Amino acid sequence: MHRHLPAAFAVSVIILLIPLSSFAQETWRISPEKINVRVGENRRLQLLDDSAAELSDATWTIDNPDFADITADASGVVLHPKAAGTVKVSAALNGEKRFSEVTIWPAGATLPEGTTHWSVHQIGRELRDLPAVPTDEGVDIFSLEQNPSGTILRAFFNDGIQAWRWRVPEITWNVELICGDSMGGAFISANRFGSYTLYAVGKDGQVRWQHTLNGIRKGHAFTLDHLVHILSQSPDGTVTTLTGLDEVTGSQRFELAVPPSTVTQTNLRRNGMKLECVAAPVSTPLRSVSSQVFVNSDGLAYVAFTENHWTLTAPECTPGSELQPDDVSFIRDEKLILWQIHSDGTYRSTVVEDFKGRERFSDPVSVASPTGAIIPDGLNGVLLAVRWSHNRVLQNVNEPSDELVYRISPVGEVIYKLALPRRDGPVHDDMVLGEHELGFATRGGVLVAFNVRSGRELWRWDSNTPEVSVYMATGDGGCVIKTPKGMVLVENEASARQLIQRNATVNWQGQWYRTRDQEPQVASSN
Repeated sequence: MHRHLPAAFAVSVIILLIPLSSFAQETWRISPEKINVRVGENRRLQLLDDSAAELSDATWTIDNPDFADITADASGVVLHPKAAGTVKVSAALNGEKRFSEVTIWPAGATLPEGTTHWSVHQIGRELRDLPAVPTDEGVDIFSLEQNPSGTILRAFFNDGIQAWRWRVPEITWNVELICGDSMGGAFISANRFGSYTLYAVGKDGQVRWQHTLNGIRKGHAFTLDHLVHILSQSPDGTVTTLTGLDEVTGSQRFELAVPPSTVTQTNLRRNGMKLECVAAPVSTPLRSVSSQVFVNSDGLAYVAFTENHWTLTAPECTPGSELQPDDVSFIRDEKLILWQIHSDGTYRSTVVEDFKGRERFSDPVSVASPTGAIIPDGLNGVLLAVRWSHNRVLQNVNEPSDELVYRISPVGEVIYKLALPRRDGPVHDDMVLGEHELGFATRGGVLVAFNVRSGRELWRWDSNTPEVSVYMATGDGGCVIKTPKGMVLVENEASARQLIQRNATVNWQGQWYRTRDQEPQVASSN
């Protein structure tokens, strides 16, 4: 029965099941913890309780003044390392004491690989950490954590000192730390079914603005002139909007509605695997498939989406009678569209792919749609991940899809279509740019390196795992990928073989091979 309870009631039940003593008896500790520091590198300290609130008025001491001194005044607590060794720092507050050991290394020493510089105590389940955009007197790291009392954003300086904490002011457990903003703050999304609220939290821990939008957040992108583009879609996928918000004030500059997709049925309706005659025509919305949104080097935003209109028509018939698929006319008007969006909300619309035709409903169909990834090509154009799905609509049969990367020029011309491994499961369509016109793309468990200008595949690496995602390019012609076993550095086409051999002891299986016969499909003039 509990699964049918309203969400708000379910949350209150969970909280009441937790003993009140766990909130009444909060503990505290010295922070940061596990400190390693060199001689001459002063290190700040503070006291935090289990809710991340900072405590003051403690008495601080150190067990060996030959190794370090400690000072505490209105400006804060500072450890001053003087000699290599280990010291124990203690803080006394309200009759209780806490201790922390600090390891001091010689001045200029290179700390061993894997040494922890500092750590902080978690106050709940960690949702995400990310770096802040560097600003004067701003924080360096954000951490979003969740416990039974709510969701808390914490901000830290690069020495581990907590600058502030901020609690999401609504009860929802679906909260995301989206990104840092250009002014040193952070964007938070509090999500509900059918809507979400964006919070712009400044580098000082104060809410700069909040804005509620309908739908589910699908993507975002910032321009240099402080315009943030927010892409939203209704839960059923039939309504997609792009909203432009002022990053500083949160005021709305524009809202663009993606043209809807529809299916119109005349003299029929679908009833399971059968077609049934009906008296009146019916028009219903179709799901619109969109890419992410990004801002290119030209300062303009780009997003791709489908606009499909289907018309199914049966001959005059007796209502309630069964129809044969071969008797149904299927008219398809389908487009894959790319928008180039200016800061005032005006846009240029480019048809990347289109199809118009009449066929029988029983015939197989192939439909193009963006899979999500869209990035700059480094040449003022766009790289767009596209999937061609092959389906028999009536039978609900889906064949393996064709996966491609389209390069689109600054004027909207499709330059090439690079074929990637076919997929019949999750696409994992990540793409990144490297140096010297090198691009990387993943599909399933395969990494593909290609020349961005020409679209020629250079090499590929098959991880023999269900999925990999390219994370970032490196300066030496390689990239970092995320795998089910963690991060892996693929430095270049030769080191891919070395990675496989080196990881064989941990049951890592992989293949490397060079392809010479896969050329990109050159886009046709139509």
